[in-house]
Amino acid sequence: MPRTSIRPLYQLALATALATLPAAALAQNVPLPDPIPGILPTSTVNVSLRPLLAQLTAPVAGAVAPGEPNRLYIVDQVGKIWKAAVRGPGRKGGAALFLDVADRLVPLNERDERGLLGLAFHPDYAANGRLYLFTSEPAQGAADFSTQPPGVAAVNHSVISEWRVANPGSADPVVDPASVRVLMRVDKPQANHNGGALAFGPDRMLYIALGDGGAGDDQGPGHALEGNAQSLAPANVLGKILRIDPLGGNAANGAYGIPADNPFVGREGADEIFAYGLRNPFRMAFDSAGNLWAGDVGQGAIEEVNLIVAGGNYGWRVKEGSFLFDANGTNPGFVHAASPGVPAGLVDPIAEYDHRDAAGEPPVRQAVIGGYVYTGTAIPALRGQYVFADYVGRDGTGKLLTLGVRNRVERLVAPRREPLGIPVLGMAQDAAGEIYVLGNADGTTRGNTGLVLRLGPAR
Repeated sequence: MPRTSIRPLYQLALATALATLPAAALAQNVPLPDPIPGILPTSTVNVSLRPLLAQLTAPVAGAVAPGEPNRLYIVDQVGKIWKAAVRGPGRKGGAALFLDVADRLVPLNERDERGLLGLAFHPDYAANGRLYLFTSEPAQGAADFSTQPPGVAAVNHSVISEWRVANPGSADPVVDPASVRVLMRVDKPQANHNGGALAFGPDRMLYIALGDGGAGDDQGPGHALEGNAQSLAPANVLGKILRIDPLGGNAANGAYGIPADNPFVGREGADEIFAYGLRNPFRMAFDSAGNLWAGDVGQGAIEEVNLIVAGGNYGWRVKEGSFLFDANGTNPGFVHAASPGVPAGLVDPIAEYDHRDAAGEPPVRQAVIGGYVYTGTAIPALRGQYVFADYVGRDGTGKLLTLGVRNRVERLVAPRREPLGIPVLGMAQDAAGEIYVLGNADGTTRGNTGLVLRLGPAR
């Protein structure tokens, strides 16, 4: 996959549509009702969905532990991590509970975006047993980073913590509950837009995705005047991807290290920042070539996929996708003009689609779910493509998506007898490069309808 975005053909149709608008209307920043005309084409690759796990609550992420190529660890938002065999003995034996941190979380509402959101195993996990969690916890004690006005309490903390396993790689690995060590606490001004993804890069550093803090349009209490995502002010890590050395100790709190080659090292309060200008990078992952992919959830019109580079500014809230964005004061913000490459210095997405594209009509709660570059063997025609998803459209079901030729967003469909049928909450990839779709019946943090489905060839 190339590192730079190749603008798809629909941009030509979009430019033609914009040319028909009166110049005066453009000057007044009139909302675009259909920023990218047309609906998404369907991929020529057909797939099937085979169940791996059932009766979870809200599975949102997965991870592979080094040294355990036949297992997949599944993150359930309500605070549980499940260990499942994906091949070999025990493959159809369901899942075993690996870790339960529910008692550390803030109480979750039925449609809460908080909870246990991320898991990453250290590259040396097979020897040191270290793993890392992203959790939403009560705002107790001092935060390491805060955008809160004086005297205004945060709704919760986003917490990055380290845990230890005494017997990694064994048939029954056990996490030592006394081993927990908090690396950082970040004040959250609102409950939504948490980010939550964790990933170790080929450089062995830990990457942490944080949303812009919540609310809408990246403005309001706890948000910088220019928006948190655009702010590089001290202590503002919201709307960013951070890069740290969890085994180091030269951070301000002494709990982790600051890599010397981070792009903003030496800028007060910005040492941890790797990239910025993101609204809600809910899922991110490295591919086998070392590229970092992130799906960034849009405000009201555009969903985007980005290739993250050191020091990159991904535009929010100056732009939503490749479109100019008007925060519109106390009224809802909107996109008003296509602007690929402008203003200079902002990184446009490698791919994008609007809120009419995934379903062909306005959606209910559309949101991109970042995925993985497929490197498995079960679906040869899909190899090398970035496979991701959208949370839900008007018909109540999530959409599987892929990037085809020239990074064109395409629908990835299963036969009619195997509809997806659920909102998509996350994606996962096992050690063999096979991809899994995570979701539940209604997108809530209640019940036991959570599923993990394995992507396979059409049957």
